[in-house]
Amino acid sequence: MRDIEEIRRVSKIYDDRAQVTDGIKAAGQWGNKELVNEITQEIIKKMDIKSEDIILEIGCGSGVLGNVVEENCKSYYGFDASKFMLKKFESEYDTNYTYNLIQASATEIPFKDEQFDKIIMNGVSMYFPNNEFLSQVLNEIIRVAKKKSKILIGENIIPSKYCWELVWFENLSHKKQIFAREYIKIRRWLARKNSKLAGKWKTAHQDISPKFVKEFFKNCEEFSSSDAAAYTVRKRKGGEKIKGNRRIDFIIKLNK
Repeated sequence: MRDIEEIRRVSKIYDDRAQVTDGIKAAGQWGNKELVNEITQEIIKKMDIKSEDIILEIGCGSGVLGNVVEENCKSYYGFDASKFMLKKFESEYDTNYTYNLIQASATEIPFKDEQFDKIIMNGVSMYFPNNEFLSQVLNEIIRVAKKKSKILIGENIIPSKYCWELVWFENLSHKKQIFAREYIKIRRWLARKNSKLAGKWKTAHQDISPKFVKEFFKNCEEFSSSDAAAYTVRKRKGGEKIKGNRRIDFIIKLNK
């Protein structure tokens, strides 16, 4: 029950965003608008999306990525927990395309077995409350994926000494950031214990362990991890010393 309540809470945050902002701002994770096109193209390249592919996007949100994927594949299907984000998707982009959009939970993907050539879940896993919930979603992904299909689990926050929330304090000196890390741990703990104390920390995100994901897909044909598409593009533009949190993408090719 607690997991479902968490998803509803996150969904409401995005419902609220969708009603007052444009599609890119509503999605939240894209950052600089000028880089969005390059980031989406980086994802399409990573996934080797082809004109004959049938593609599913989990957590399609306001369609920042989905509207581009749609132009490069045979059929595109997107679903999201937020109905307002789906409405934002429909209203933001070219109506010459038919977007197959569905409101649903990632733990119960509303499709039959072995339907999709490529499955994308970008910038979503960080909102899952725990590994048990993530496992449910990954099992559903495997179920609806075709044989030899390709999966992207993108924009994952990885456990490290660098807390992603440090972007809020990136202008502090190195010494002060040492204390900031401890402050972040306390604030995240408080946010999870009592929502009234959360403030902006109510969107504290879930770290995803590369070891956990690799173990889950241990029988796959191929497994790789790399800098997330957005981080890759920012680094290409700003060099190795760019500010901001480092995230990674997982690419999986199934052998079932």
